[in-house]
Amino acid sequence: MMSNVKKKDVPLISISLVAILFIAAALSLFPQQSADAANAIYTFVTRTLGSAVQVLVLLAMGLVIYLATSKYGNIRLGEGKPEYSTLSWLFMFICAGLGSSTLYWGLLNGPIIIRHLD
Repeated sequence: MMSNVKKKDVPLISISLVAILFIAAALSLFPQQSADAANAIYTFVTRTLGSAVQVLVLLAMGLVIYLATSKYGNIRLGEGKPEYSTLSWLFMFICAGLGSSTLYWGLLNGPIIIRHLD
């Protein structure tokens, strides 16, 4: 009888953990150099790749809209009946967006208020 318990991928977990710890240590030990490197990367990406990223996103959106409205938009993935209705999916996406926004801005609200008290 086979067990339903999946084995952990120890090499993958170990390599990921070592990489995360290495990066965290480097960022903690060299904060000024880390900030300079982050600013250089940000400047390069925004000045050099900014327009290309926007064009790629626009093309991807066009492709998605084309696929949704073409004959390929009605292809069913799987043979089962959907577990949730379209309206339920819509409300789930809305609730997920509201929940993630609440967490994000809820954590940032205190520091923003404190920053503007000066």
